[in-house]
Amino acid sequence: MKENRKENMRAAVAGCISVDICPAFAGTGKDFGEIIKEGRITRIGGDDIFPGGSVANTGIALKKFGIDVSLLCRLGEDAMGDLLMNMLREGAGEDSVETICVSGDSYSAYSLILAPQGLDRAILQNPGANDDYDIEDIDWDKLEGCSLLHFGHPPTMKHFFINDGSQLVELFEKAHEMGMITSLDLCAVDPASDAGREDWKRILGNVLPHVDFFLPSRDELADMLGVEGYEDPRELTMELIRRSVDLGASNVVIKEGELGMSYRNIEDFSRIEAALGYASGSMKDWEGATGQVPAIPVDEEVSGLGAGDTTIAAYLAAMMRGYSFEEALYLARAEGALCVSDTSATGALLPFEEMIIPS
Repeated sequence: MKENRKENMRAAVAGCISVDICPAFAGTGKDFGEIIKEGRITRIGGDDIFPGGSVANTGIALKKFGIDVSLLCRLGEDAMGDLLMNMLREGAGEDSVETICVSGDSYSAYSLILAPQGLDRAILQNPGANDDYDIEDIDWDKLEGCSLLHFGHPPTMKHFFINDGSQLVELFEKAHEMGMITSLDLCAVDPASDAGREDWKRILGNVLPHVDFFLPSRDELADMLGVEGYEDPRELTMELIRRSVDLGASNVVIKEGELGMSYRNIEDFSRIEAALGYASGSMKDWEGATGQVPAIPVDEEVSGLGAGDTTIAAYLAAMMRGYSFEEALYLARAEGALCVSDTSATGALLPFEEMIIPS
């Protein structure tokens, strides 16, 4: 499809958003208790403050990959909200923020990302306006012309997981009515939160029949579905794909971190071709694809922040712009590798035109 690659495609990106504050730690240790000590001052450095959450990470990445975006989220009328607006304008374009709901009844969300060298990161998150955002905040008239609606991290969005995910179902149904294709990404669930008390297997069973591209991470999905007892991570992934399909998922991509990605596509892409404005048969190489590809190794992993969001942004952008399935798989892994080489989620990403894609 190289000769048919499209420009000026547009996607709506919905979900959580926050200001991410990422202090740099001078010390190292075997656990947080060796670095952050009760009653003592821990020196930090750096000035790494980024737009975070799925809307910012996936939205800005899509823009870098040649897709115009409409961002669907809620901010408060406060300093954090003003900061986020400015960062989103710079990263995703002035027109991307026209669909954001700003309300004096909410305060903007923020997160503290604690990632000392040698330890897995811990995130202290204040959900703020993310818990207030709901489907009534969306101006659907402003989404005319969007070919894709992506939703990221529903466990962080209260109104989209309560009542067995009824608003998430309604969101995807409306997107399909408007001729869009749909995609869904997940995130980890805090067991102590309201989301942790929900039946996620039931929610996914309600939602997945309305999702064209399901793009979760392996461990997050395993926790949601209660799948355990697999020593081989590959066998676990295959079981998760099988269960996702049983719940109604169409095309499934499971992110497996250092192991790469596993995938299973449906046999008929005619509706997706029509939604994207491509001729029938243009996506023949996508149809029925099943398999696994390894991760692209990196010399040094600086931060895993946003790696999943940017990986799927590359995959979706490649699909929308008319790249082959093999090219989409490569771009997703390559941009994910670039992401983890930088402290910010999107700072090291490259436009597709600057990537060297193996022939």
